[in-house]
Amino acid sequence: MSESIKTTFLYSFLTDSKYRIFRHVLLIFFVLVVICFNQTYITYQPSLKALGSKLYLLAFITTVAYIVIVYFNLYVLVPKLLLKKKYVSYITALSALVLLLVIAINAQEYIAYTLLDIPHVRSSYLNYVTLLDGISNFTINMLCISGGSMVVLLKYWMENEQVVNQLRNEQMQSEVEQLKDQINPQFLFNILNRASTLTKTDPKLASDMLLKLSHLLRYQLYDCSRDKVLLSSEITFLTNYLDLEKLYFDKFDYSISSQGDVHRVFVSPMLFTPFVQSTINRIQTLDIESFMHLHFKADDDTVYFTYDLSNNKMLIDDSEFSGIKQRLNLLYNSNYDLTTSKGMIGLKLRS
Repeated sequence: MSESIKTTFLYSFLTDSKYRIFRHVLLIFFVLVVICFNQTYITYQPSLKALGSKLYLLAFITTVAYIVIVYFNLYVLVPKLLLKKKYVSYITALSALVLLLVIAINAQEYIAYTLLDIPHVRSSYLNYVTLLDGISNFTINMLCISGGSMVVLLKYWMENEQVVNQLRNEQMQSEVEQLKDQINPQFLFNILNRASTLTKTDPKLASDMLLKLSHLLRYQLYDCSRDKVLLSSEITFLTNYLDLEKLYFDKFDYSISSQGDVHRVFVSPMLFTPFVQSTINRIQTLDIESFMHLHFKADDDTVYFTYDLSNNKMLIDDSEFSGIKQRLNLLYNSNYDLTTSKGMIGLKLRS
């Protein structure tokens, strides 16, 4: 559920416990004034002078009957039948209650006129007019009472949507955190093994490798804990990563260029690493030489990333980037464009 829905007054009024008393007051007021008193006034309108103040007693009795039926529906029928998807049983039970209510109201009218010795407005209660009036009352009451059930359903739907969205957001966050962890453990093993060997033959190179590796790990452990990082930091990370890969496996070369103010544009961390890792893994598997060029362009709130490969054997396979597409969907929704063609990748990000 979106934040805009969650912050609306309707959502708060229906779900927040602090508004519970107001919900009940509004319901009783609606039943009392809009339905019961109006219905009582219309029913006994020809005999208002004869009834006098007793009209309020009749309205009160009608109100109590309605409240009993309404709350029985909300607290018994709805949770035990409607919310458990027993629709036929719910409609049958509610229809029986409403029918009983209509019969009780007609009986009340008959008893009131008899006890008060007031001439009956109806010449008979067993005729077509009374039948049609009963059907009309039954239909109106069914609509009103079932309408209250719809409000309860809306409340349950909102609460369930909140729970589902909270779980979905937690799952998405977990997936994003996992996708951030893009440094292959095999890569770490290779670099450490290579540095260990170089400590005897080329200590300075071994020291440089370990320094670059520490930069990578620090970036991954600390900078990647944030939702956004500077594009310049991503470029620095990729440069260090490719330098280390080239020191261990030198059958590829690369260049990285940038355009625009990359020091002011933010992107999600570790977003471009999978493209590079996929290429290097294929180079190592095929044991071929290749050159890769990475170009970044920052233009206001848009980032353009192009990735060119020189070797025709290094064809781009969309299936290799299912993880990055998943992460792009989670982080950027529809605010990105990813295109792949022979030896080239284009990515456009809009913040």
